[in-house]
Amino acid sequence: MIQRPATLHTLSILAFTLAPALFLAGCGAGTDLAQRPPPGYVGDVGARVSAVDWAQARPVTVQLDEFRFQPDRLAFERGTPYRLTLENRGSVAHTFTSEGFFKAIAVRRVTTAQGAVETPALVNLEIPAGQTDVVEFIPVQAGTYDLACHEPLHSGFGMTGTITVR
Repeated sequence: MIQRPATLHTLSILAFTLAPALFLAGCGAGTDLAQRPPPGYVGDVGARVSAVDWAQARPVTVQLDEFRFQPDRLAFERGTPYRLTLENRGSVAHTFTSEGFFKAIAVRRVTTAQGAVETPALVNLEIPAGQTDVVEFIPVQAGTYDLACHEPLHSGFGMTGTITVR
């Protein structure tokens, strides 16, 4: 048997043990908002959000935690304004990601702890642990869309859902 010095052996065990954790810690998707709608997104957002009485926006709250959305099934009506509150009650960051749904809505504003962004195109929303973000939007295109958390392994543990626009 080959004897290694204790410090080298200890370092190799630490490196092997910590490497996956370090890799996963650096893989968060982050919030991604585009100021100009990418191809496939609603194009006349400014006109749509200006034509709405936002005092009439319907409130909807989704809680995110390990590893679920509550509720995990959401339904919205086309042309109706909504104020979607995303509360991360978990101990780690979670994302609220639905490419199809994001392409089907006109977003008035996204408010995070860093401030508000007017009329962005949503690509990915990451909500840090303990934070609440708010998305004000109007559904434009009917359909059923998948919802998932894109943090590593979260959707595999069941952090998925469905969004329907009627």
